[in-house]
Amino acid sequence: MLPFYLTYLGGEAYGLVGFFTVMGAWLALLDMGLSPTLARHCAHERGLVGNDLSKLRQLLRSIEVVFAVLSLGIGIGINLAAPWIASQWLTVKTLPQADVSYCITLMGIIIGLRWFGSLYRGGIQGMEQMVWLNAANIVIASLRYVLVYGLLRWVTQQATHFFEFQLAVSLVELAVLSVKFYKLLPKAQPQSYGFSWPTLKAVLPFTGSIAYTSGLWILLTQADKLILSHLLPLKEYGYYSLVGVIANGLLTLTNPVSQALLPRITLLLSQGNETAMLGLYRKATQLVATLIFPIAGTIALFANQVLFAWTGDAAAAEWGGPMLKWFILGNGILAIAAFQYYLQYAYGKLRLHVINSTINAIAQLPILIYAANHYGALGVAYAWFALRLVTFFIFPSIVHHRLAPGLHFRWLFIDLLPRLLLTGLCLTFFSIVMDVIDLQGRIALAAFLSFVVGFTISANIGLFFTMQLWQKRKLLRASILKHHKNTI
Repeated sequence: MLPFYLTYLGGEAYGLVGFFTVMGAWLALLDMGLSPTLARHCAHERGLVGNDLSKLRQLLRSIEVVFAVLSLGIGIGINLAAPWIASQWLTVKTLPQADVSYCITLMGIIIGLRWFGSLYRGGIQGMEQMVWLNAANIVIASLRYVLVYGLLRWVTQQATHFFEFQLAVSLVELAVLSVKFYKLLPKAQPQSYGFSWPTLKAVLPFTGSIAYTSGLWILLTQADKLILSHLLPLKEYGYYSLVGVIANGLLTLTNPVSQALLPRITLLLSQGNETAMLGLYRKATQLVATLIFPIAGTIALFANQVLFAWTGDAAAAEWGGPMLKWFILGNGILAIAAFQYYLQYAYGKLRLHVINSTINAIAQLPILIYAANHYGALGVAYAWFALRLVTFFIFPSIVHHRLAPGLHFRWLFIDLLPRLLLTGLCLTFFSIVMDVIDLQGRIALAAFLSFVVGFTISANIGLFFTMQLWQKRKLLRASILKHHKNTI
């Protein structure tokens, strides 16, 4: 829907939408790891036989108190800072300063509501109510991103009205998620639960690790956007936001897998079934690689065409294409490298993740600042890709060696490498086809690119089933030979 926002709001107002996304990401730092902690405790407590879930209710109420105070603080703080952000931080040329300041105030309230709702979303994930949660997300996303199209096309093109609509949707979202999560909690004896410092203190080691690494994750993925929001004119920043949406959309595709995977592997470990956990971990890796490699490869190879087919804006495509190539490849690497975090999350041992995130943050921030100031947005894209590539070849191997010895080379050369090679082969063929044929128009480009992605994913799915069949035959052959020896 974002190209429609660009059409009806205009370049500068769309830049505000991009800045809103960045603000939301940075203010998620205040979560302090409490939402993932609640999600993990929901999953872990369900795996323990005869456990008293009153502790879970006490933990929930304690976290709610913290969230309520911080949500209020977010709204007040952004309201006070809005005039300075509008006049000093953002480079605004045509929009009225008063409107920009009001929009930023609304952003603060919306972010506070969404952030509070993430607590209940985490709890629902921990309860493994994924089907309901996905359905709710579809409805809420449709209200937030699709229904607003009607507002912009037929009612108003004012940025202030756009953010007022987002505020209304956020109120509905918070109400729906909170009611659902409370219904999922097991019935308990009537009891009044209030804030409990001892209950929070008991989870602080895990929560602190999550909070720290989440903060560094935001620094890793959003530092470029914050830096360039000050350096670029708001219109060009809107173009940069489009590039970021596509690149981050690749990571969004992995969210359903991580949401389903994390509580399940945690549950399996709490039941002592490590073998099943590692099997599920590898299958999830194969699934993500089957999707991510073709999509990231296609977008990287045809970056300008993707942007033009999506937006219809030749200037945006020409400006953003060279950057999109490197950001999408970097995020593809990041999506696969995230599995080392999933494994640590299941074991509840995040020390290596803390070290990894710290080193990345220390290295990345000065590099991005230097690249942005000396080479602009394209320099930031180069630096982003290089940092992700170096990290991938170091930390997953360390984590696998510590937590699952003997897994890494199978994970790398059996689960990932065949899919990477097949994807490269398919895309090489389609790049030749693209040079031969002359596609005109957005629809033709979009159809061709969709076919490339679909064909390459299908080829990877075929590879998956072929390898599964080969492994089953290998096991069957070994079983027959063993039986034959025992008979002799």
